[in-house]
Amino acid sequence: MAPKVPAYRQAQIAIKRYIEEHRLRPGDLLPSEGQLARDMGMSRLSLREGVKTLEAVGILEARQGEGLYVKAFTFDSIFENLPYSFASDGKSLRDLLQVRTALEEGLIGMVVTHTTPAQIEHLHRLAQQMIDKARAGETFEDEDREFHLELYRPLNNLFLNRLVELFWEVFRRLHGSAGVTHWNLEQTAQDHMAIVEALRLKKPARVTQAMRTHFQQINERLATPSTPLVTDVQPTPAP
Repeated sequence: MAPKVPAYRQAQIAIKRYIEEHRLRPGDLLPSEGQLARDMGMSRLSLREGVKTLEAVGILEARQGEGLYVKAFTFDSIFENLPYSFASDGKSLRDLLQVRTALEEGLIGMVVTHTTPAQIEHLHRLAQQMIDKARAGETFEDEDREFHLELYRPLNNLFLNRLVELFWEVFRRLHGSAGVTHWNLEQTAQDHMAIVEALRLKKPARVTQAMRTHFQQINERLATPSTPLVTDVQPTPAP
């Protein structure tokens, strides 16, 4: 005998089905709580519990005095639950890096034909700022994050941009306690400059190889836990 589906779970399913069937889009208003409960044949209490869970995962948004709205997709709920979803160990870092490498290395060749000279110059300035900060013994987290987001913006793929940002942020949080050395900082900065110079040549194979080399070096450092390392990111104090 199949286990009974909890009422709140039934409400989740019914609300999502309602959104799909009525082709509601982000920002669209749903009917009142009472109307939804009647239409779905359930109690207001069950509906309210279902709404709360859908709010928690970023599907719905309750606005005080206005009603219930379909929410635009974001990774915010994932970010909030990251500390409880990953173990801060080498295995988690390597697993995550494997997926991130496949994503960025697999798509970087496509960037070549879409990037403008102005965008390349912007990437060059960011990489140079990293080098300058590294030589001064400073970290460059802001520049690193902007570099990777800017790198894929020419593809005009919002979902890809959010994925790149998600992987970057997850890796930063997991790797936030790692040590930093001057050599590692400059090597990481130089890796980024090598990607820019390869991109300037407009040869997809060269760009892909530069990105591959960058991630290979990160993997090598992760494989040597006794050696302080910097990957794409620098540790930041916990808020």
